[in-house]
Amino acid sequence: MSKSSFFLVKLPVISISIFLIFFIIAAYVFPGSVIEKINFSSDKYSLSHNFLSRLGGLKAGVDESNLVSALLFNSSLMLIGATLILFYRQFKEVFIEFEDDSKTLFYARLTKPVGIIAGVLFAGIGAIPYDVHLGAHGFSAKFAFTALFFLSILHSLTIYHSKSMSNRYSFGYIVFGITLLYYIYLLFFGPKISPNINYSESDLILQVIAQKSIVFTFIISIIIQVYGFKSAIKRSSDTRLAST
Repeated sequence: MSKSSFFLVKLPVISISIFLIFFIIAAYVFPGSVIEKINFSSDKYSLSHNFLSRLGGLKAGVDESNLVSALLFNSSLMLIGATLILFYRQFKEVFIEFEDDSKTLFYARLTKPVGIIAGVLFAGIGAIPYDVHLGAHGFSAKFAFTALFFLSILHSLTIYHSKSMSNRYSFGYIVFGITLLYYIYLLFFGPKISPNINYSESDLILQVIAQKSIVFTFIISIIIQVYGFKSAIKRSSDTRLAST
């Protein structure tokens, strides 16, 4: 169980902690931004007007370097992507260790590749800053969240059918999936925010706040799942010890 405990419990906690710490530092050292289309300027990172990926840009302005912030934010985002990959590589294995039924293993088997794809796409957001290749960055962002929606469904079904984990963990992820569906709608059909498109300040604020809300909702959802796996792994280990 030590391998499952590391990839499903310890590593996510470490990675999320690093991401949050690096986010705070990156936001603190961010030199500010100017958005001429809406006549907005700030000498610091704006929670309401700057996307998270703005922290990952190599430049904050035409000639202003953002290298420190970019290194911190992009590396932490790639770490989150790698953690998702490793988490879902071990996802099916832990239910085998739990000796769960065939239906649980079926959904776990489907969940695994979708989780790995989501991890690759999240790592891609950090690996390709928006000011290096906007198209590739945007593709990674849109489809990372789309993959995450399907992942939330399959993950929830696995937990729901598992005899080793409480159904409350599946319901929590379902709520996250419903919230995520609204954000995906905003991504594809909501106000477009792009250098080549005119948009209003309210359009920008809507997309920025929605992005931050779903990212931090995702973090909370993962922490809840980690707690569920920690409890299930401990129970399974205790049962094995008691039977020996």
